[in-house]
Amino acid sequence: MRRQRVRETRGFTLVELTIVVGIIGIIAAFAIPMFQNFLKKAKMVEGETALSEIMRLENQYLAENLAFSDNLSTLVFKPTPPLKYYSVAIQLNGAGPPPFLYQATATANLDKDPDLDAWVLTWYTDGKSDIKHGCIPGGVGAVQFDCAD
Repeated sequence: MRRQRVRETRGFTLVELTIVVGIIGIIAAFAIPMFQNFLKKAKMVEGETALSEIMRLENQYLAENLAFSDNLSTLVFKPTPPLKYYSVAIQLNGAGPPPFLYQATATANLDKDPDLDAWVLTWYTDGKSDIKHGCIPGGVGAVQFDCAD
């Protein structure tokens, strides 16, 4: 009888496996924060888009009624899909300081820290309007445009 040779199989050593796991860990250490940053930026689009839609609806309402609306349901603001991260508030103001007639603010806590992410739509007394991004440090107070949440 002939004996069959047992074929020797060679596996990975513990050192080789440790090196591979270490490389994967280093790659993950860079990739995960970058992914979270891209995810946050994608969520931020919701607030900007909501205020762009409110701006369009307010322009239409202003043309028909010669006044701003202070109520989202009067504007028939029904985003599709519904807002998942942001909540929107409207504030009407007279011609006094600050010099704006209308302000809509969309706020959200996108990264679970104390600071809130904020988008602000403002109509100024000179008739100009803009949408700016900022944050509310500690989640309390006014929007600061020189910070990044």
